[in-house]
Amino acid sequence: MKRRGDEAESHIRFSDTAYRACGQMIAYASAHHQSQFRVFSFSIFLFGEKGRLLRWDRSGVIYTEPFEWTTEPDTLLEFIWRFNFLSDIERGHDTTVTPVTDNEAEVALPKLKRYPGLENTKKADLQRFLIHDDRSANGDLRVYITPSAVWDTGGLFGRSTFGYIAYDVASTNLVYLKDFWRTDLPGIEKEGDIYCKLHDAQVPNIPRLGAAGDVPLSPECTATASFATQRTRTQDYLRIPGGEHEWCPGQPHVDPYVHYRLVLETLGKPLSTFKSTRQLCEVIRDAIVAHSAAYERAQILHRDVSAGNILITEEGTGMLIDWDLSKQVHKGVEEGPRQHSRTGTWQFISISQLREPRYTAHEVSDDLESFFWVLLYQIAKCRGSRMADVSKHMQLVFDEYTKSSQDHLVTGGNGKIVCLADLYLDRGIVEELLTTADGLVNTPCVE
Repeated sequence: MKRRGDEAESHIRFSDTAYRACGQMIAYASAHHQSQFRVFSFSIFLFGEKGRLLRWDRSGVIYTEPFEWTTEPDTLLEFIWRFNFLSDIERGHDTTVTPVTDNEAEVALPKLKRYPGLENTKKADLQRFLIHDDRSANGDLRVYITPSAVWDTGGLFGRSTFGYIAYDVASTNLVYLKDFWRTDLPGIEKEGDIYCKLHDAQVPNIPRLGAAGDVPLSPECTATASFATQRTRTQDYLRIPGGEHEWCPGQPHVDPYVHYRLVLETLGKPLSTFKSTRQLCEVIRDAIVAHSAAYERAQILHRDVSAGNILITEEGTGMLIDWDLSKQVHKGVEEGPRQHSRTGTWQFISISQLREPRYTAHEVSDDLESFFWVLLYQIAKCRGSRMADVSKHMQLVFDEYTKSSQDHLVTGGNGKIVCLADLYLDRGIVEELLTTADGLVNTPCVE
């Protein structure tokens, strides 16, 4: 990095062209990490007679200073030569995911094909996941066979989450397999540990926990007591004032992440598959019961109440899942936010959290408000209405946001305030939705 007086000059000229180029590179890297099982990846960016080398992971990107690749090609050629001799792990591949064998496919396919939506699954669609259970004393890895992901939050940076219906080789049952990168900061517990606390407190309406643990760097390293795990490295290169990393421009917020997997042994269907408004309300009620019991018995606050985190069990009841953003709370003690960003799913975040997340701690009232927005969202989204106002009002209420030109902070909540004033998605629209949708009940209170 060049120095100009006491000010550090950025490596990048922040022009419109530079922003577009950066956005394009991020899109390519995101697609790369979504289509392959990767811990990190390298890329080469050539622009005119100059080039850069880049390393991407879930925390961000590390890049070199520009080099002249046409007149002084040594940097580029040496990188390619060294890359040629790297192992799969050193190139960033996740070696804990491999193709299935013929025998594994033979036993897994019949079970997987019975699950709705997986009837046409073929051997070529399957992969073999290894999961290390933190509760295992001998470091054994459990084997799960999965088809393609059934949900994906997308993106490269942060908590990109993949979910799978999986065949458990040990139990021969179908389970959920959740694969994501957990935030590795003080005070943020692993989701598997949270589930253990919830079960110890006898919290109802939550799924049974199977194996859960950090993903090892390789299948061979779990034999050691403190094995290496798949984790991000970008945060190691943050600028430290007066320290050795003076080349990092600005003061970016970069969180460290660790690759994590867990298995849920209770299957469920999406909330949007509810058969009546009565069932919708009962399922959300069951989720509220789980939330309340977790808060009262275990002092755990969920902090990510959303439509995607409430499932309908095979018995038709509701359960609350995805506790990876939850927090141990201390009642009567004021606590500030643990991270620089808000938690939750935008459409269901409370008004106060949307308006000012930086200095407002997430409280139980925020979660309870989120349950209301989930109910309203499902009524408006899933009733099959052809009313022209509904789509427009849905965007105004659930997707509205404002971006500050000064600090680029994104805020929202105004649409929800107007909704509560009975202007957007007003009472008349909701009543009409409840009484005119084809094939569904007339009110939430009748079968």
